[in-house]
Amino acid sequence: MREEHRQTLVHTARDMLARLDNNTIDLAPDILSLAASLYSDQSRFEQENMQLFRRVPLMLAASCELPEPGHYKALEVAGVPVLLVRSADGQARAFLNSCTHRGSQLAEGCGKAARFTCPYHGWTFNNTGQLLGVASQASYGDVNKAELGLVSLPALESAGLIWVVLNPASTLDIHSFLHGVDGLLAGFDLEHWQPYHQCTLPGANWKLAFDAHMDFYHLPVLHRDTFGPTISNLAQYYFHGPHQRLGLMSANSVEQDGLHSLRGLPEQEWPTNALLFGEWIVFPNVSLNCFVAGERIMVISQVIPGDTPDSSLTIQTYLTENKPDADSEPKVRELVDFIQRVVGEEDLPMSRKQQVALSSGLLPQVQFGRNEVGLQTYYHWLEQALAAADDAELNQLFSAAEPLSA
Repeated sequence: MREEHRQTLVHTARDMLARLDNNTIDLAPDILSLAASLYSDQSRFEQENMQLFRRVPLMLAASCELPEPGHYKALEVAGVPVLLVRSADGQARAFLNSCTHRGSQLAEGCGKAARFTCPYHGWTFNNTGQLLGVASQASYGDVNKAELGLVSLPALESAGLIWVVLNPASTLDIHSFLHGVDGLLAGFDLEHWQPYHQCTLPGANWKLAFDAHMDFYHLPVLHRDTFGPTISNLAQYYFHGPHQRLGLMSANSVEQDGLHSLRGLPEQEWPTNALLFGEWIVFPNVSLNCFVAGERIMVISQVIPGDTPDSSLTIQTYLTENKPDADSEPKVRELVDFIQRVVGEEDLPMSRKQQVALSSGLLPQVQFGRNEVGLQTYYHWLEQALAAADDAELNQLFSAAEPLSA
């Protein structure tokens, strides 16, 4: 980790410890009201798919999901089938998961392959996207294979995570968009972790499902039987461009063990693991949470829009720093089951109940309190990104944000 990023983490930890001692958080100037239709309107939903999910870089996988050359992962986001591959040169690449003959998808799920053969007509591509062979080419006709390779999508691998832009013609600067948050996340060293478990959970509008990740206000109420009624409902937010980080204002061990372990140590001895406490939000739809239960466990949640405004999918990917052994496996499994239950049986059912009311059209506005600074800031960024006319304006938007500093 670069020294400037460590100093940012140290500054955040120092600030958070002082706030815990004083029980203070930053508050927004006022309550924010937004039209409730942003969760149900069809035109708004279509705008978000086209102007957000098909324009900004999306974190689509952890590097360790493609550990070796030949590994691939296929998924669909905002109506775009994506094929992620680790090529022979070790580079992570992204393609439209579509044969250039007539659009058949080449792969499903995850696996390992040196080449991909179309299941419809048998055209074959290698994992750098080149067209290798056309079935029955003598009768098919002349083909310029160099011009019919897979459609490549801009991709960047950094901090053990893979970002992709779902637009082959994009001119968006991914580094500018990340705004240094990848330098901070690099402290987790995720490229050396192990995939443990993945599940997909259905939910309501993608923003309703994602709101809960930036909202600690609900913890002691909705999660009183899981996290417990004494857990704090206050969060301190730290912002890095459009991305953010939440620290829980509580001595509860669920989130703050790492932070509290810093007390009494000289700052130069503060371990990186402890400095990475809290929840990380990667704009526009991903959260990362690290827990300790037998092993260090990273929970990556990707919230993907569904086919309609009132549907979404939350993809939970669980990584472990080390492969669990016989002693740690039960603790890891218990934590994974617990988090999956909290999200699948408490958060997402609540979002579906919200959806019913909001889709009725009878509630004109929703409210975000002064204590919900992260949500207010998130919707500010969301509206700016949607309003940007093109990639040039998006680049200007992200580059103009305040730089990372300690």
